Amino acid sequence: MGRVYYRSYDAEVTSDVFISDPGGEPRTYAIAEIGRVAVKTVPRGWWEVWRRKETYLLEAEFRGGTVTLYRSEEPRVFNMVSRALRRALEERPGRHWA
Repeated sequence: MGRVYYRSYDAEVTSDVFISDPGGEPRTYAIAEIGRVAVKTVPRGWWEVWRRKETYLLEAEFRGGTVTLYRSEEPRVFNMVSRALRRALEERPGRHWA
């Protein structure tokens, strides 16, 4: 396994893979195959009084489709996971950023 950027019960980001929900039913995405990444927010509907204000989504292109890599209602945790993914993507071999 490569360098670990983030590890918790709900996500793990290394230099090789992004694992969503490693403690439950893990979904694994190779860092080398992740394309464009987008951060989206889903606002709470007025009828959803039990939910926080909004849900944050981390979506990416993967093997020709769009997948949701990670979702959270906690902005602090979401930012840590997205920052870890950014670092992993920036340091993958063969990538040169301007």
